[in-house]
Amino acid sequence: MLEAQGREPFPKLLGITCEEVREGYARCKMAVTEEMVNIFGSAHGGAVFSLLDESFQLACNSHGRVAVALNLSVTYVKGALPGETLISEVTEKSRTSRTAVYDASVTNGEGELVATGQALAYRKKDLPDFLK
Repeated sequence: MLEAQGREPFPKLLGITCEEVREGYARCKMAVTEEMVNIFGSAHGGAVFSLLDESFQLACNSHGRVAVALNLSVTYVKGALPGETLISEVTEKSRTSRTAVYDASVTNGEGELVATGQALAYRKKDLPDFLK
């Protein structure tokens, strides 16, 4: 899973790296750069969302079946400044044969909550190409 994630161009663009993936869980990190800030000088919500979405993708595909996002809802709690490293953790809370629900969080290096969210995945019957 981590090898496949390492080939994705979008996370590379944002400097997102994944630290851990296990069944129903993923943790990724991203350093906020000057290119990621909004008009107020803090991390753009789209950058924070992308970090959370990358962790969600890995967590929901960690069971060896293709899973795709149906919904990802994010609440932004605190800004993050350039130079800060953000850590996203996504944990599975419920899984059926067709759907799975996840809790998500983004924290800064001090452990302060930057964003929180909940995600819903649709679980297909297919194996991911990289597992075939």
